[in-house]
Amino acid sequence: MSSYILKYSRDERVKYISHLDFVRLFHRAVRRADIPFVFSQGFNPHPIMTVAQPLSVGVTSDCEYMKVGFDGNFDEAELCKGLNGAMPPGYEIKAAKKINGKEIDLTKINRAEYIVEAEYEGSIDDIKEFLANKELVVMKKTKSGEKESDIRPYIYDLKIIDRQEGTVMLDMTIAVGSIYNLKPETVLKAMEKYLPEFRPGFFAAHRKSMTIDGKEIL
Repeated sequence: MSSYILKYSRDERVKYISHLDFVRLFHRAVRRADIPFVFSQGFNPHPIMTVAQPLSVGVTSDCEYMKVGFDGNFDEAELCKGLNGAMPPGYEIKAAKKINGKEIDLTKINRAEYIVEAEYEGSIDDIKEFLANKELVVMKKTKSGEKESDIRPYIYDLKIIDRQEGTVMLDMTIAVGSIYNLKPETVLKAMEKYLPEFRPGFFAAHRKSMTIDGKEIL
């Protein structure tokens, strides 16, 4: 058995495919590529595969990661080529790295950078006014329902990178992971609450990077 970390992207063509559908799709792609999975033991064996921080439906990305067990040793470049030949358009395996043990621990991913393009009404003049708040309390979805949460400690960076009439493009670095998971739409909700003249509408989000304390994985 060999363990590999795979980095892959998802573009506009497949952004509405759910996490579970992607897992099934990847299983089929591995079989088409004739690469043998390592399977779990027990009554219901399944491929050994873990996706780090599943992507929300509707969000595109350049930086998704998974850990996969394959039965054999494969050249990393050839593994990418074989999988890409079997994946549907819209997904691309960008890199692969063979690892030993917990050389790379995907559970430690804790930061994600997003590019968010949002339509809005009103005005948004200076993002520093928003970030100057010591608390940013909004309703946030949790496994047990919606609860008030102060998201300010989990916004690491936020800036305007472009602005047109009725449209703003934001670059935001926020918390992701099992300890605290913040989504771009929650940041926009907080901006609407704490910037009275800003009223966001439709938005599109792209995950640009995921890191461990700011350090790239692959």
